Amino acid sequence: MQQNNSNPRIFFGWYIVAGSVITNAILSAAYFQGFNAFILPIESHFGWSRSVISGAMSLRQLESGIISPVVGFLLDKIRPRTLLFWSAITTGIGLISLGLINGIVTFYLAIFVVSIGTSGMSHAVTWPVVIARWFRKKLGLATGIAVMGPIFGSPFVILNTSLEETFGWRSILIGYGVIVLMFLTLISAIARERPEKYGLLPDGEHSQELSNYSTNNPSKTIEHGMRLGEAARTLEFWLFTGYLSGMFMVNSAFQVHLIPYFIQDVGLTAKSAAVIFTLVFTLSGVGRMGAGYMLDKADYRLVLCTVAAFMGLAFIYLQLVTVSSILMAAPFIILFGVGFGSIIPMRGTLGSMMFGTKSLGSIVGVLQGGAVAAGVIGPIFMGVIFDIDGRYFLSIWGLVAVCVIMIPLSFLMKSHSKLQIRLATVMNTDG
Repeated sequence: MQQNNSNPRIFFGWYIVAGSVITNAILSAAYFQGFNAFILPIESHFGWSRSVISGAMSLRQLESGIISPVVGFLLDKIRPRTLLFWSAITTGIGLISLGLINGIVTFYLAIFVVSIGTSGMSHAVTWPVVIARWFRKKLGLATGIAVMGPIFGSPFVILNTSLEETFGWRSILIGYGVIVLMFLTLISAIARERPEKYGLLPDGEHSQELSNYSTNNPSKTIEHGMRLGEAARTLEFWLFTGYLSGMFMVNSAFQVHLIPYFIQDVGLTAKSAAVIFTLVFTLSGVGRMGAGYMLDKADYRLVLCTVAAFMGLAFIYLQLVTVSSILMAAPFIILFGVGFGSIIPMRGTLGSMMFGTKSLGSIVGVLQGGAVAAGVIGPIFMGVIFDIDGRYFLSIWGLVAVCVIMIPLSFLMKSHSKLQIRLATVMNTDG
């Protein structure tokens, strides 16, 4: 490919960010959030119990945690566009299969196929790793924008409900499968590996030296950082894994039980509880972009501490204040929404900051796997406590305790400057 010796008006990295937003908006509309519109129609069609669907949704989350390390490993070995392309093919086939199911076995098999595909093309691992190779100074902001896709895709739950009433759930799922096959396979081409191959530095800076390097050595790239084994021998890897696991457990636990909590413990109507859930998810967009931006500008440990404090204060508010309306729930909505949204851009941004980009795919994959595994435990914890006590009061104090633990844990990690010194030492050793 001919190298461009002048900076483009728009840095190509921002097109990659846009690719992530579009991809995850479509996946959210079709599967992550949008599939909720098809649960009751599918149950009614086959006469299944709620446990059949619940089991499939639990399998989806567990499978994502298992597959994420594999996705990360592949991302260090093959071109990201190749991984995204075949993930889109797999997802499209899985969605079409969902529209053709004839029983429980085919339903679970279709969910399995879709989960494999979406694990390879969601913003959990693949897109943040690619973006981390294209940005340095603006990495947090770029990642924060890149994970905004679900904010645009989640309103499709309402559209899906209307479409399902007109065309039926089978036709809509098959239609989404065709959209994924047609459009997301094309969008995968945006995910170019690294800017150095195109004579650019991260953030769009141009370097003639890099241009000459990539021209003379097209198969080589300039990549520095730790391998997974080296990263796993640092204290920060395990502290950050612990932080993500704790926060994912808290977030997953309460999101699953949010609507039952506001109906059963608080006494609000189902409609009010649904509005609160929607507002929380919408406000998470502020956290996604805000935390990403702050990770570029402030001590990352302070950001981690603030996010944990937001989540803890949200739950304390619910425990101490009598919530009788959506307006009374506003402080919780703001604190929890912004807090949970802030967690999402952390893996790729801080993974790159702490360990470099040499094996970032493998590192982020393992971080994601551990976080998702903890996320499976959270809802079970709240459900068991509810069955024992008949309410969510004790389990919410348990979530507060986890958030409090995360605050001092954040400051046990090295400062950004010390992390950079350690990375520089690794680079010198590699050189």
